[in-house]
Amino acid sequence: MNLQKTRRAFACAIAVAGFAAIAGADAARAEDCPTTHAALKSALMRADDADSTGLNNHFWAVVVNRSGAVCAVAYSGSTVGSQWLLSRQIAAAKAFTANGLSLDGAPISTAMLYPWVQGSPSGGNPLFGLAAGNPLDGSAVFDGDYSKFGTPEDPLIGKRVGGTITFGGGLGLYSGTKAVGGLGLSGDTACADHSTAFRARNRLSAAPSEGNDRLTFNDLSGHPHCPNDKFSAGVNVPAS
Repeated sequence: MNLQKTRRAFACAIAVAGFAAIAGADAARAEDCPTTHAALKSALMRADDADSTGLNNHFWAVVVNRSGAVCAVAYSGSTVGSQWLLSRQIAAAKAFTANGLSLDGAPISTAMLYPWVQGSPSGGNPLFGLAAGNPLDGSAVFDGDYSKFGTPEDPLIGKRVGGTITFGGGLGLYSGTKAVGGLGLSGDTACADHSTAFRARNRLSAAPSEGNDRLTFNDLSGHPHCPNDKFSAGVNVPAS
């Protein structure tokens, strides 16, 4: 009888330790994240409402911490199926890209990469083939319960899914001049993704205090225009 009690106590202790470890990991992950799910959701929905460009679609938003791990996922539509499902993993890759290439005081948006990765008859640009060196982990982004996508329990949370996206929608997240993570938006045209991400980042108070990662349009050395975009080269995206 005493042996049975000992075994039960031992099993209980292991279970408690396991739950504590999980809770501790979640707490550490939450503390490490540049934002919360609630704050991301609110910023995304308000930024979506303010956007009048593109195709008038809804968006997925993904935030990664400085290590590149996904720590918040949200969507702006009324249900999980109100925006393109494919855009969830594109948003994750945009966040990973912007975080991975932004440094303290030197933000780089995914829109800025576009002209550097284009091929040409003369052999291409310096970063041609960039995305091929860092593929998205498909097994991670497709895993888990669909009903939890975009919630605080999204199966992407805590995973580094990688990926490199070289058009608008990914921005570095900052605390002053210090890089603290990345934000990726996807669901509409590349230009609308960028402008909505810009608004959402401002609402999260996570824009860099130094550097310029705005989208500029130029047929040869900038990002191409998108359907229904209303911005000219060098024009700042509104904060509201």
